[in-house]
Amino acid sequence: MSETNRTQVSKDSMIVYPGKGRTLLLSILSLAFVAVLVWAGFNRDEIAENAQGITAVIAPILPFIWVVGIPFFGLCTVYLLYRFVKPRPSLRIDQEGIYENATLASVGLIRWDEIERIGMYSLVGQKMIGIMPTDFEPFLQRQSGVKRALLNMNKNKEFPISIPQNASDVPLEAVLEFVEQFIDQEKIG
Repeated sequence: MSETNRTQVSKDSMIVYPGKGRTLLLSILSLAFVAVLVWAGFNRDEIAENAQGITAVIAPILPFIWVVGIPFFGLCTVYLLYRFVKPRPSLRIDQEGIYENATLASVGLIRWDEIERIGMYSLVGQKMIGIMPTDFEPFLQRQSGVKRALLNMNKNKEFPISIPQNASDVPLEAVLEFVEQFIDQEKIG
């Protein structure tokens, strides 16, 4: 692995850190969304007055977009900048299972016997490792507040637990390849 990767791999474990470049880029983009929404908030009368085309459709719901978008992207910006300055492992894969701390809604430890299947997929052009637990409810019950709400939104998806590429400083294929040794040992489908 290159010197820029902090991922640590041994025979029995892999500790994966988020990619610094991707984390910084995402935090800048998130901050840009906040800035645009704040600017739009201060210029809402002008926007509503000159609304044409798609803007005319969006203009009536702009207050809702501001109320939801500014706190959401603001929280994302703070979280991403914190992870940039104080990186913690996104994933730890070992004999016990997968400790997922890759997202805002991280579920913590997913023991091998709690995993029904694992697969790679793409969401809006970003590679993801998806995990389908045998029973999702225990993961919801372990969480509190915002994490539970975020996880609950994924409840009916094919893979309710997702690990994005930006949470890893190595390709997700390498992570999945490492996971496969445990999948074979635990007989996960």
